[in-house]
Parts: sequence; C-alpha cells; structure tokens
Amino acid sequence: MRRFAIAVAAALLALAGPVLAQSAFAPAGAHFEARLDRELNTKHLRDGDTFTLTEHDGFFHKAPPALKGAKIEGHVEHVSAARPNHAATLNLILDDVVMADGTTAAIDAQITSLKELEPRKHHLRDTALVIGAAVAGHEMGKRRGVRHGGLAGAGAGFVIATTLKSDIDVKRGTILHLKLLEPITTVG
Repeated sequence: MRRFAIAVAAALLALAGPVLAQSAFAPAGAHFEARLDRELNTKHLRDGDTFTLTEHDGFFHKAPPALKGAKIEGHVEHVSAARPNHAATLNLILDDVVMADGTTAAIDAQITSLKELEPRKHHLRDTALVIGAAVAGHEMGKRRGVRHGGLAGAGAGFVIATTLKSDIDVKRGTILHLKLLEPITTVG
C-alpha cells in the first residue's frame, strides 16, 4: 500500500511540475505604454492584417521589468472604411508578446487609450460647410426673391456635414496605453 501511495505522489508531482514552475513575468493590472510600429488606416487595412507594438517607457506608466524591450504582436478585425452615413470601424486584437530575450507568451491586455483609435473630428471643415452653404442659400434666395434662403442653405450644409465621415488613421509611432488583464507567465 505504501508503494502505491509513493507512486501516486510521484505521478502527481510530475504532473504538477510545470504548473509549479510557472513564473509571472508581469502581474495582472500592470499599466504600461507601447509604440505602434506601423500606420493603421481603415482606408487600406483588411481583416487579419498584422501590427506590432514596442514597449515604451512612459513618464507615468512604467512597464514591468520583464517587459522592457518587448514587442506585442496583434492583428485587426472588423475593419471598414468610412463612407457617407457610416463611420469607420477598427478592432485591435493583441495576440502575444515577444520578450527581449525571444521568449513568447500569450497576452491578455486592454488598450485603455481609445482617443487615438477614433475617427478624426472635422469641426473646422463642418463649420465652413454650414457657413458656406448659408451664404450660398442667402444669395440664391435674394436673387429669386425668397426669404430665409440663408437658413435653408445652413440646414443643407449641416446635413452634408453630418453625413461626411472620416477614416480612422493611427500614425506610426503613436503611443498606446495598455493594461494587463491576466498575468503574463511562462513555463520554466
């Protein structure tokens, strides 16, 4: 009976060995910054296109020591370019992280700086469209003897301005803020 217990204990230790040897490179909840290594523009991107982020030592967000010099590999999904009455869409999926020593591990992280991933706002363009259309409507109304031509023109300019949408264009070198949702571990 004792031999059986020793054999079972040895088998359990053999199975538990890799689990016990896991070490956390970076804890869950760690915040850090990464620099985008290529431009991402919804005009040219297709689902499945890849990108990389390189760890960047930020002023407020310092990466855990194991992530110094790491590259995060990812791909894009749900890409659609902007068109009238349809805003551009883009999802960044983070696949894994390659440490400076070449070790690869899965990564479960969230991009917390979403402003960089939104379509650009065109307040000046939209204002110019509304004012230009108001002036044109006023002049046309004056020539035809119609009142409120400026108001009608401004309304038409507003409708045009709200239907125009912009593509998402994230420039190369943009700094993104990330938060680890799960610890990054490796089996030693």
